[in-house]
Amino acid sequence: MRTCIIPEAFLVFTSRAAVHRISLGASNNDVAIPLTGVKEASALDFDVSDNRIYWTDISLKTISRAFMNGSGLEHVIEFGLDYPEGMAVDWMGKNLYWADTGTNRIEVARLDGLFRQVLVWKDLDNPRSLALDPSKGYMYWTEWGGKPKIVRAYMDGTNSIMLVDKVGRANDLTIDYKDQRLYWTDLDTSMIESSNMLGQEREIIADDLPHPFGLTQYSDFIYWTDWNLHSIERADKTNGRNRTIIQNRLDFVMDILVFHSSRQDGFNECAQNNGHCGQLCLAIPNGYRCGCASHYTLDPKTRNCSSPSSFLLFSQRSAISRMIPDDQQSPDIILPIHGLRNVKAIDYDPLDAFIYWVDGRQNIIKRAKDDGSQASIFIL
Repeated sequence: MRTCIIPEAFLVFTSRAAVHRISLGASNNDVAIPLTGVKEASALDFDVSDNRIYWTDISLKTISRAFMNGSGLEHVIEFGLDYPEGMAVDWMGKNLYWADTGTNRIEVARLDGLFRQVLVWKDLDNPRSLALDPSKGYMYWTEWGGKPKIVRAYMDGTNSIMLVDKVGRANDLTIDYKDQRLYWTDLDTSMIESSNMLGQEREIIADDLPHPFGLTQYSDFIYWTDWNLHSIERADKTNGRNRTIIQNRLDFVMDILVFHSSRQDGFNECAQNNGHCGQLCLAIPNGYRCGCASHYTLDPKTRNCSSPSSFLLFSQRSAISRMIPDDQQSPDIILPIHGLRNVKAIDYDPLDAFIYWVDGRQNIIKRAKDDGSQASIFIL
């Protein structure tokens, strides 16, 4: 007789300078994943097929990843971040989405950080939490600005609509993929609420909570963190009953998730050969769209991307940025060039596509490609 081994489910959460995991099949097994250099971990997600976790660090202003055992740590996004408090992994298209309340942008890149594109930057008001439904082609986010709300758009950033407007600061937006429900914590009402995927049929799951913050869903339960109780709790996802404390004596747990393959089921066209797209394959309802890194142009026939031919470069003390004049479809971006400390002057050679700059601290001239590659000292 052959039997199937059911993979173990882990509760993973960020707590300032650490990322922890707890087996849902055992008790008293809080284990810190051995990661180095974490300062203030915030948003958290995972790719179960690669056994990796991803997290944002709002102190380092980075997005990083590592295997579940702590090995292979690398920073996949290191430039142009301010306060990245929302993040989600597209496990089908192998893309990484994030929301930054500081830059007021929602962006996407490949899981390794390549081909970064700004998806949404107009009419955003402090985007916070972010959730994806790749099989349906939708992304969802919350905004904490003057009029808090929950918004839905295609995963290419188009066709955004407001789903919920009578809401406080909604945090840790979570999708129940099986029952097609949205869940969130409301920091202003101290409640956990749920709705259908159109923001309708709203239900209060729990309303007697001191300070709920992080939230996730798995199987028949929801799991949440409470900053006042310093705890992680579990309850029935439909009515909030049968509450159980999973872990206590925890401080400032920022995000929480359940690491299990059942949370990343499904299929779409981007899951096969990247949709034959040269750079980004972005899911939309009933299909997909090929996308390019910001300022790059898509060839609809070959599905490949070409670099911009006309642009404006400008420098700040520790950054070089690029913008396309008179282009209303793409904002300026910071180029991923390492080691910029005191940029005094810049120039560009269109023949070899190198950017040159004067390093005022070392009094030398350096150069690099616009993706940060081939960086070198040009003149000492």
